[in-house]
Amino acid sequence: MPVWYFAYGSNLDQDAMKRRIKYWHDLKPAILRGFKLVFDHYSSSWGGGVADVVESEGDIVYGGAYLLDESQLQTLDRYEGVPHIYNRRKVRVEVEGREVEAFVYVVSNPRKHIAPSPEYLSRIIRGLKKLGYGDEVIEKVRRAAAGG
Repeated sequence: MPVWYFAYGSNLDQDAMKRRIKYWHDLKPAILRGFKLVFDHYSSSWGGGVADVVESEGDIVYGGAYLLDESQLQTLDRYEGVPHIYNRRKVRVEVEGREVEAFVYVVSNPRKHIAPSPEYLSRIIRGLKKLGYGDEVIEKVRRAAAGG
């Protein structure tokens, strides 16, 4: 049975996702309310901070909702380092104006802000632009990456 997965970090990069899981049933812009985007985990493979979402009343995280098979989600679990680096949890996201249940990855042991590498940040921005997000959303991501 297909499930929604909310991407907000490097998994917004569709080329990278094709390498990880080969295909998906659908991909749409989506928002996660009541959370904010932060960079609070160091990744040696990326050479900097990687994205996370933390609960924060009144905030919004912009991303993409992939419709996946459960087996693809298990493949992503391995890629995301569940449960040592990230944990997977259920949330409600808005897709085309309606709420759906989706899975999201949250950092298991968050630290203080760690700036992402330029390459990591560019993957997020490229993915958001491909989903149709404009300058206002991109600027919000850049501020989060700078620790603001």
